[in-house]
Formats: sequence, structure tokens, C-alpha cells
Amino acid sequence: MEGKGITSEADSGRSVDFDKVYEENVSAVYRTALCYSGDEYVAEEITQEVFLKLYISKENVNANAVSAWLITTARNMVKNHKRDRWHEIPGSDLFEDGNIDYLVGSTEDEIMTILHDRECHGLAERIFSDLYQMNERWYDAITITYLLEKPQKEVAEDMGVTLEVLHSMLYRAKKWIQRKYKEEYDRLSDT
Repeated sequence: MEGKGITSEADSGRSVDFDKVYEENVSAVYRTALCYSGDEYVAEEITQEVFLKLYISKENVNANAVSAWLITTARNMVKNHKRDRWHEIPGSDLFEDGNIDYLVGSTEDEIMTILHDRECHGLAERIFSDLYQMNERWYDAITITYLLEKPQKEVAEDMGVTLEVLHSMLYRAKKWIQRKYKEEYDRLSDT
């Protein structure tokens, strides 16, 4: 199977040691799933699914890119989960078809907080989605460094770049995000 972080065993020179990869990455995969889902139960389920997927295809995963593959897979699985479960989330149909049952008994401040949180969450999802579309390497660098809080030296090694190149990627990605989303972020921060 070909894809990001996936290669044949001959290409990678070695296969993945599943137990070692699990120990080194389980908390990062869980934190990624939790960050994107906001739900501990979903994060646990996604983490299990990601490592099951890795176990099934461990002979075909490039050992040098396994961390990035795990994070990307977790993020994509959460997005798929959200897409498939959207209408099951309480309040996800807040204003659809005039349904306001969720709002009965809520104060105006509670409603405004819910709407503001949704808007902020939507902005964050758009930023990460657009960043991934713009440059997958920038996305990986930002996600692994800042969301998963891995040391930059370790991130650089995992990505196969020097620390200086990683710093450059992070700088360019942050500048791109700032140029594209500063106005919208400022507007949300003021409300």
C-alpha cells in the first residue's frame, strides 16, 4: 500500500517494531485524538483503531515516518468519526429545521457561549485543514511540535530534517496562518 508514511519493507530497509512504536507513540496518538475530538471515549477508541491499523500493516509502514503516519491517521479517523456522527451530537442540529429544544431553559449567555465555542472550534478546524492542503510538511511540523508537545529536536529527527529546517518550517507555517486568519481570529477574540 502506498501513501504518506507507507512504503514497502524493501524501501524502508526495516519493518516496524510494533511494541516499541506503541510505547513511544500511544500518548501522542491519544492526545491527537483527544485534541481533535474533545471526547475521552472517542480518543480511546480512535487510539485503539489507529494501532490496530498499524499492527495489520506493520510490515509495510516506513519505520522512519511511523510517528507522522500515526498522527495523520488519528487525525483523519477523528474527522471521519465526526463526519459520520455529526447528527448524533447533542445540539449539532441547534438551528436546523427550527429545532430549538436544546436551547429551552438556557440563558442568553449560555447560548452565546455555545455559539462562540462552535465558531472558535470551526476556525481551528479550518486552519488545520487549510494548512494541510497548503503544505503537509508544515502541518506535520505544527501538529507534532505544538499540539503533541514533542521536543523540536525529536520532531526534526522524526521528519528527517535538521533543527534549522524545522524552525524554518514552523516560522513559515505560523506566518502563513497569521496572514490568512489574523482578522478572523481577532474578531473572535473581541467577542
